[in-house]
Amino acid sequence: MLKINHLTLNFGEKKIFTDLSLAFEKGQIIGLVAPNGTGKSTLINIILHNLTPQKGFVEYNGMRYKNEHDIVKLHKQICAFPDQSELFPFMTGRDHLKLYADLWNKPEKSVNGIIDELNMSSYVDHKVETYSLGMKQRLCFAMVVAADTPVMLLDEVMNGLDPQNVALISKVLVNLKEKQKLIIMASHLLSNLQTYADRVLFLKDGAINKDFDNKKPDKQYLKVEKTEELMGFLSNLKYEELPDNLILIPISENNQDDLKALFLELLQHHIQCSIGRISIEELFDKIYD
Repeated sequence: MLKINHLTLNFGEKKIFTDLSLAFEKGQIIGLVAPNGTGKSTLINIILHNLTPQKGFVEYNGMRYKNEHDIVKLHKQICAFPDQSELFPFMTGRDHLKLYADLWNKPEKSVNGIIDELNMSSYVDHKVETYSLGMKQRLCFAMVVAADTPVMLLDEVMNGLDPQNVALISKVLVNLKEKQKLIIMASHLLSNLQTYADRVLFLKDGAINKDFDNKKPDKQYLKVEKTEELMGFLSNLKYEELPDNLILIPISENNQDDLKALFLELLQHHIQCSIGRISIEELFDKIYD
């Protein structure tokens, strides 16, 4: 288990985290969601011990960053998504994968399987200086897979990828989760994140504004686009309005007769609607309005 205990971090007068505590289990994908500059990458860097908080500590299976020996032991259990600037242009993609496998004491024979799984065989033996941004991004992800650590930290792994490669990496992420990896990832692709994340943490004002259980059935909403005509039908109903003019009407919190009356009005006036749980994108709009 990975734990973050009573974490407080300030940059001068700017408060980033205040008494933040979290716990993560293996075999999960955890999404970190927030606007830029609100702590997603900072939290990943604290877990890596690249940043030291003023208060609190990170713990993994009873180990903490107490001394150099413990730092080395922890870094054998945790691997982070490298930045493209950390790649060596004169080395091939295969060289990078072998390097990460060696650094984390993994068998080099596993590299061939990773290359096949991520469809990299056509370019993996070329020097990285010839790679496109998307190819470099896929290589950086493949390096984390080659390290094969129990904890994987991914900061915007989907950046620069086309839909086909987003789908490919999403599939590999699910396979890694099934191998009991703990994956903590910051992402702006919210609809994609909803397809595989177990939990989604919304960071705001130095804390977790919402810890969203993406695998648990959530309450259902009637979703309708806001119009003047619609607002005239909602006088007896509880509802929420999102910044993109979407009206969310919680079904369980409203009188059923009032809901039936609303449905009839929507049908008679040809107003389109849908029923479903709230999405990560809708939560984002609601929280960061």
